[in-house]
Amino acid sequence: MVSVINLFRRVVSRKQHHEHGMILVSALIISTVLMVIGFTLISAVAGQYRLASDDVYVDNSLQAAEAGVEQSVEQLNQNDNFGGYTTPQTLFNNTTQGYGTFTATIAASPDDTNAKIITAIGSTYHYGQTSRPVSTRKVKVTVVGTSSGGYSVSTGPGGLILGGSASITNSSVYVNGTITMTGASSIGTQANPVTVDVANIACPKGSSPGSTYPTVCTDGSQPISLAYSTKMWGSVCATGQTSTGPNNNIQGGSTGQGLKAGCTAPSVSQPYYNRAGIVGGVTTTASGTSGSYSCSGNKTVTLPANIDLTGSTINWASSCTFIISGNVYIPGNLSVGGAAKIKVADSAGTTRPIVVVDGTITVGGSASMIANASGAGIDYVSFKNTTGNPASTPTGTNLYNSQIQQNISVGGAVNLAGMVFDAYWSKVSLSGSGNVGAAAGQTVDLSGAGTVVFGTTLSSGSKTWTISSYQQIL
Repeated sequence: MVSVINLFRRVVSRKQHHEHGMILVSALIISTVLMVIGFTLISAVAGQYRLASDDVYVDNSLQAAEAGVEQSVEQLNQNDNFGGYTTPQTLFNNTTQGYGTFTATIAASPDDTNAKIITAIGSTYHYGQTSRPVSTRKVKVTVVGTSSGGYSVSTGPGGLILGGSASITNSSVYVNGTITMTGASSIGTQANPVTVDVANIACPKGSSPGSTYPTVCTDGSQPISLAYSTKMWGSVCATGQTSTGPNNNIQGGSTGQGLKAGCTAPSVSQPYYNRAGIVGGVTTTASGTSGSYSCSGNKTVTLPANIDLTGSTINWASSCTFIISGNVYIPGNLSVGGAAKIKVADSAGTTRPIVVVDGTITVGGSASMIANASGAGIDYVSFKNTTGNPASTPTGTNLYNSQIQQNISVGGAVNLAGMVFDAYWSKVSLSGSGNVGAAAGQTVDLSGAGTVVFGTTLSSGSKTWTISSYQQIL
């Protein structure tokens, strides 16, 4: 009996061992399958991440190439003989976008003596690496040059408005739209007449002109409106203008031609500023309302090139001195007042710093702005418009609404020789007197009681260059 029991126990024990073995084998198989599935999922997720990351680098390389084109156009508008960027120029260098560069070559067009071919190559690298690009894109554009007289006062379709006893001297005037003169305002003098072109590109009229705005007016209206006590001396070409005013207001002066009968004024492009390139080229971001780059007392602040100053309104006031080394980006508003002094660093050479402001620009008090030893002043540009997006391009009714929005205001007896104020999509208003380098915008409004002396041309090149064709070739 004992033998039978022992035999039974041995059989049961062997069965249990066999079952345990089977469970262990099954567990190993299931674990292996789960590991394979896990690794597959991880690999798939990693692959999707790499693809998404690569798409960002591809997009950024195209952005870099297009920035090369825009920068080249900007340089051509300062120097017709600019040859391009033969060495890589850094557009961005950070952990989010990586390292992006561009090069650009400029060659004469074989088909048009007034055209040039710009070929720009944008490359992106992983952050901290420069040996092998992740993505490269090439863009080719054709740019056409049109004659540019180097105007100091230039407007879009919103036109030029002069009121009170405001006067413009020592400057040629180009107006894409119309001129309205009231009070005792004047342009030029008897002894020093100036060139005035008025293209009359300001139709359809009304508060909602629609998508075709602006086009040349053909309704027979006079593009120059003159009150009885106003005066204009010079050579005046105004599309559709037949009247010299109620008091023979348009006169030639000592050397001018007066109103040139039947003259058609050409459409000239407004000064071009590459907002995207300047914003993308930011290398330093800091508060403009507190800390090292803010103003208090008689503090001296040196702003490095390519700085982004954050804060809703940046105040350069009190008795502070600001030394501008290069381009400045201000996403908010800029207010310059008090006895502040704004100087261009001698290290900038002949390159004019550009202060890009997404909000408003206000200049007043006894603030002064001083060019450097090379004569370089500052270009202040507001991109604010009624679309709410400073990076947008308003057209049609949006452009009409933007051009009546006053986003740059310069008042007081200013000493701003060599400085340019450009309300890119809106209105610049000068309500004081003194020296200003140049004024541009969709609308320019001078309504002060004094003379504004202009002395800086908006284009130092002999032509204004604009893009006529675009091709992505790589």
